[in-house]
Formats: sequence, structure tokens, C-alpha cells
Amino acid sequence: MGKTGRRNEEKMSGLSRRDLFKIMGAGAICTLLPGVGHGGSPGPFFTSGGEGLVFVVGDGMPLGVIKGVHQIRTRVHGEKETNFFSKMKDVHSVVGYMSTESLSSIVTDSAPASVAWSTGSKTTNRVLASLPDGRPLKTIMELLKEQGHGCGLVTTTRLTHATPAAWVSHQIQRDNEEAIALDYLKFKPEVLLGGGSRAFDPSRRKDGNDLFKTFSDGGYDVIRERNNLLSSEILSSSKPLLGVFSPSHMSYYLDRLNQEELGKREPSLPEMTRIALQKLSRNPKGFILQVEAGRIDHASHSNDAWAAILDTYELDLTLTVINEYLKINPKTLVIVTSDHGTSGWGINGTGPEYNDSTEALKKYQSVKASFEVIKTRLKRDSTRGEIKDIFEHFTTFRITNEEVSMIQAAMQPDYKPFHGDYLIQPDGVMGMILAHSLYPKVKGVGIESLPLLRRGNVGFTSSNHTGEDQILLSYGYRAKQLGLGRHVDNTDLFAAMCRFFGIRYQNPTMTEEEARPFIKTASLEEWKRHMELHIA
Repeated sequence: MGKTGRRNEEKMSGLSRRDLFKIMGAGAICTLLPGVGHGGSPGPFFTSGGEGLVFVVGDGMPLGVIKGVHQIRTRVHGEKETNFFSKMKDVHSVVGYMSTESLSSIVTDSAPASVAWSTGSKTTNRVLASLPDGRPLKTIMELLKEQGHGCGLVTTTRLTHATPAAWVSHQIQRDNEEAIALDYLKFKPEVLLGGGSRAFDPSRRKDGNDLFKTFSDGGYDVIRERNNLLSSEILSSSKPLLGVFSPSHMSYYLDRLNQEELGKREPSLPEMTRIALQKLSRNPKGFILQVEAGRIDHASHSNDAWAAILDTYELDLTLTVINEYLKINPKTLVIVTSDHGTSGWGINGTGPEYNDSTEALKKYQSVKASFEVIKTRLKRDSTRGEIKDIFEHFTTFRITNEEVSMIQAAMQPDYKPFHGDYLIQPDGVMGMILAHSLYPKVKGVGIESLPLLRRGNVGFTSSNHTGEDQILLSYGYRAKQLGLGRHVDNTDLFAAMCRFFGIRYQNPTMTEEEARPFIKTASLEEWKRHMELHIA
């Protein structure tokens, strides 16, 4: 391949070699570049005949992690700007603020948050596109599909996870993921790309049905590997597309960068988004596409700061692809937001006068694996020596014997968290250890020689969702006409999308008082099982 061809491929992927060198070094660059040793390039964009809407979700992505990515890309790597901040500063963009509460409480689950967007109605936690009493709500995708528009869903979570599912499925319980897969089969979106093969695989489904075969028999191109997604055959095919690239959620971006086999098997979010836009843009009536960086939320549940930063980094790179599409198809609206905060994400001031804060944030760059990967190496009966070796190998930080004992204790089934809201363990303990620095009580010591111990500085208040309002960014076609440049409720986004497409529709609603009899509180044990299923 010549230099020009390679430069074009790097540009088309939205993942330049320079980007990846700056993130993690050269180790896994080739695994993320389309067409390099994987059978072809995803190709350029072409002019679309209709209007498009790209709804971008950073699940559990509060301002703290967006700021963390901005600092890594600008202060640490010397880049001019992130896509997030560039668009928020652009006079042509619209920046607002969005409330997120559900009918259950001021802190929402992902399911009702996504239902609010897709239907304009509030519901209770864990419920998909239905009111708490079971009445189904019509989603924006259903309304558009009836009019002949293309519909697509791209995610780094399981495809049957709450955020994408709430735009199609009407299940009362979000954990009923095998039924959600059947709902996709009934709805027939033009593009479905993400993880979660276990809900489609006959060897994993309770009913034994082979949904991969059923989708294929129904006219879909069905793919399971990254190289198939990037093949010329898929790009030229007029068939709808189902791509499922992992048994559960797709791997964290951090792990795809550091493990060559993952990078070869699983596509990046920019790559999936590019293919989805290429496929959907062929619809002459236009399309709607939801793109979700879903594992930002999971990393934050785990108090895993670096995994959260890098998955947000990947979403920022995905905006590069979307912005490239807008240059060729200006009649496209982009909405970027988050469904809720997670775990009280915050970059803490570090050292006297906070003067060590930048250096502390930089320290996370040495981490080589997510907590998800580290935990696969740790066992309940691991010795202290084994725990120490594994943790230090993947994080590159030396830890004390006391800290080793803390991790060992947190792995035991009878462990009582140091705070009742840190359910995800030993993740919470590992996150706390990585955020620990130590300074001497000595007068007149220069700042450069001050730290006795310097690690990271991202702190978490829990392993749970949080109730703060979320940033709302919209830009592109007619963005300033939709009334989103102010404080809005998450349900207002459904009305804005309807206005964009010229649709008049209003779903029924319930008040908090009317919903109260339908709210069921799980036992702590059942809630913990749900949380483990949610992020695992």
C-alpha cells in the first residue's frame, strides 16, 4: 500500500496513527486501522438523498470525564482541541443542560432515561418504552420507520442493553434481553452493530433459537468479526446489517488497544459508526441513527478512571467520523448527550495549592488494562504475592502490603464495602488505591520534590448512578431551530426530534404519584446481581 492510500485510510477511519501513538504508543495501532491487513477499506462517504439525525450517547458520561479527555488530549498530548470542546465553542452549535430523573426517583436508570428520549414520556427504572402500568409507548424510531426512514443502532454494549433497546423494545424488564433480541427481529432496523451474541446464539438462549440464522433467513447480512464489517462486500450490499462482535459487551477501548487479538476481532466505535452512516445514507427519505459509547458508564461503575477516559476518548474520535459525514451531507442534525452521571466522577485537586493535579492525571497513562481484565486474573484464593504481582503488572504502580490486603478482602463474598454504595468490588478498592497520593509535612520543600507517593487523582463518590443534570450539545442542520439551547427535560428531546422530521405525535404519560404503586424495590442481593449483569 502506498503512502497516499495509507493516509486516506487513516483519515477515513477517524483514528489516525498520531491519535493512537499519543494514547498508548505503537503496540496495537494496526489492529484499529481499517483495511490494514484485514481485507479492505470502509470507503468514503457519499451524498445522501434525505435528512439524517445522529443521536450520540455517552452513557454515564458526566462533565468530569469529558474534562478528563480534554485534559489528556490538550495538556498532556499537546493537541489543539477535542471534538467535544470544539463543537461546544462553535457559534453554530447549541449548548444546553438536561435533567434526567425518572418516575422512580431523582436518580435514573439507563432504561427510563433512554425511554424519555425515544418517546417523550417518563417511566420507572428498568422499564423499556412502556409506562409503568404496561401500556406501550411509540418510539421515534417506530414513527420514522412507518414513514420509510432508515433506522440504525450502534453500541459498544450488548445490543440488547437498555439504551439502544429503549428505542425499539417495550419490555417491562430491561434484563429480559433474549426477548429484546426478538423485538429487534420484529422491528427490523437497517443496521444493528455492537456486542451481546449470547442473546442471539442458540447455545446460549434458553429457547434454543438461532437468531443469527433467523436474521440471515430474513434477508440480513450477519457478521461476527471486524474484518467482515470492513469488507467491500458489506459496503456494497443492499441488505440490512446485523453485526455482533462479542458474547457480552464489547471490550473496553483500553483493552482493545493493548490486546492485539481484541483489536483484530472487535471493530472500533468510529468504524461501526462509519459503516452505519454509509448504509443508512442510501435511504432517500433519510434516517435516524443512535450511537452509544456505553462502556463509559461501566468503567465509572467500576471506579476505573483510565478505562472511562479512554472510552470517552473513543467517542470523541467517533465525532470526527460524524463531522466528516456532515461536510458531505449538511442536512444532518447531531445531538450529543448523556443519560445520567455515574459514580460522582471528579478530577480532584492534588497536593498543596493543587499544584500536582496535572501530573497526577498524567499518571493514569501507564495503566495497561481495565479492571475488567485485571479481575479475570485475580481469584478469591489468590495469595497476597499473586495479587500484588498482577495488580502491579497491569497498573505499573507499586502498592503496599496493606493495599494488597485491602484488594484481597474486597474479593471475598462476605466483604462489607467501606461505604455501602460501593457495591462493585474489588473495583472500588482498586480505584481508591490508584487515586492515592502522599505528601510529607515538611515546610519549605519545593513542589517538584514534594510527593512521597504520586498516583492518579480521579475520585468517585460511589459505584452508582448520580443525579446531576447532563450537558446537551446539538449542531448541524436546523440545530438552532429546535429550542435545545437552554435547560430542558430529557423528554423534550423526543419533541425536538419530532419537529426535526415534521412528525406530530404525543405519547400518554403518568405522574410520579400514579406510578408509585408500580415501583418495586429489589433486595440488596438481587440489586447486586442486576448491577453485575449490567456491567459484566
